[in-house]
Amino acid sequence: MLLTPLPQQPEVTFHWLRVGHCKGPEAMARQGGRLRLIEFPSYVGALHHPDHGWTLFDTGYSQHFFDTTRRFPELVYRNLLPVTLPEAEHLPHQLAALDVEPGDVRRVVVSHFHGDHVGGLLDYPHARFIAGAAGAEQALSLRGVNAVRHAIVPALLPDDLRDRLDPVEEFPELAVGGLRTWDLLGDRSLLAVDLPGHMPGHLGLLFTSGGRQVMLVGDAAWTTRSFREVRPPSRLAKGIMHDWSSTVRTLGALHDLDAAHDDLLVLPAHCPEGAAAWAAGTGRA
Repeated sequence: MLLTPLPQQPEVTFHWLRVGHCKGPEAMARQGGRLRLIEFPSYVGALHHPDHGWTLFDTGYSQHFFDTTRRFPELVYRNLLPVTLPEAEHLPHQLAALDVEPGDVRRVVVSHFHGDHVGGLLDYPHARFIAGAAGAEQALSLRGVNAVRHAIVPALLPDDLRDRLDPVEEFPELAVGGLRTWDLLGDRSLLAVDLPGHMPGHLGLLFTSGGRQVMLVGDAAWTTRSFREVRPPSRLAKGIMHDWSSTVRTLGALHDLDAAHDDLLVLPAHCPEGAAAWAAGTGRA
């Protein structure tokens, strides 16, 4: 698969922010991993466009997550994957350090609606939400034990989510190499990417920042090793995958993209190695 270059793609400013972490077995993330517990950080993308302002890619954890998982059945989610959120990692605090107030966030691209990706949606009351229509519909329709079984915490979703939702399928569609993408701002600077398998409507985000092309892939891969070695999650995680065969195909597509493009940095949402590569400016994890 070849990633077609985007001529004259406007650059955006990009910050990759760690917003809490949970602990789980390494083996959950990829086949062949050990059973030891490791940290799975939740990273959030904060992107600034000179004309279109601030966009978030997911929101990570927040105090809302702890408040809404105190009782059964949501408590099961919290106990299975214990969460830590240091004060300094709260997303509003990190954005304030960038001189960004909650009202400055114009849109949140939701990769999918698992609790660790939408824990802070309630903190941005004026933002529009861009998501796959199928994923949003699933999240809004599930309740109780059935929601928790899909790692959905309904109380984390704003009451007016339907009114503020911009389904990604309503944006102009572009073919970029073998990828299905949508042009979110009309200038190709932010391209939502169809990365099916993990959850319905699962999205990534492709953009250029600092002279490098970056693809945020949410949970299409949990670690850099997952797509480099084409190792899908273990059977421990198979039960929460929406479509296992699509999950494996998407992982293979990410492997091909990474192998073909030295200047492309693929960033999974829970991978500290990828975050270190971005911070170091190497372009490679």
